[in-house]
Amino acid sequence: MEPSIYEYPDIFRRAHLESPGEIPAEVLFLQQIWNRHRKTQTRRILDIGCGDSPHGRLLTGDGFEVVGIDRSPAMIAAGRRRANPNLRFYRRPIEKFTLPERSFDSAIFMSETFPVIVENADLLSHLKSVARALKPGGLYCIDIDRQDPLPRVRQRTMWRERTARAGNVALEIREFHRPIPWHSPLHSVYELECTINFPAGVVTTRDLIPVRYTTPTTLELAALASGMFKMVAAYCDLSFTKPLDKCRYRWTGVLRRV
Repeated sequence: MEPSIYEYPDIFRRAHLESPGEIPAEVLFLQQIWNRHRKTQTRRILDIGCGDSPHGRLLTGDGFEVVGIDRSPAMIAAGRRRANPNLRFYRRPIEKFTLPERSFDSAIFMSETFPVIVENADLLSHLKSVARALKPGGLYCIDIDRQDPLPRVRQRTMWRERTARAGNVALEIREFHRPIPWHSPLHSVYELECTINFPAGVVTTRDLIPVRYTTPTTLELAALASGMFKMVAAYCDLSFTKPLDKCRYRWTGVLRRV
């Protein structure tokens, strides 16, 4: 069985087209959201699906305390190697979890990963788990890719091929769409194949990623269905002024713990 790209923490972000200044811009925007939507100071942050928590490292540099959770042992290990006393990690599934921690002021789910929670029961369980970890009035900031309607495919179909580099390692990347039943809530089934040209040899990774169709209205509905959150804002492309119909790349949903 081929390995996952997520077993290579120093490489996977380049495979996903992350730009060098992207995470600092996200961290600045998150702090602006907290200042705008919380009356009390935000100091303790829960980083969900954190990977090795690059957001957490920047936030702790600004004086925040961050706890990250992720299901990947490779990502958690990489995060702990780079951690500081104000950044801690727990290996947890994102669908349902508890933590031996006092309540958080805010939670974040970045890198456009939230739509991988596909099943309704898992989505509600996730929101309830996050809510239990937050103080009343705490915020949950969710980063989601803009999802334009896609044509349904009858068979595995090539979407695009591209190359990238992670340091001195060259990547050859192929992306595919997979068939989806008409009654599925999915936006896509995304297959990511990466050929990693390590100096010691070539490794090919493969990941099959189901992506739930998620728009501001569907997130608002999920928040209400959980009984734990109310959606208070949706912002486009790290902007407080851009309207939803002008969104180019991604949007941020802001939920408040009731």
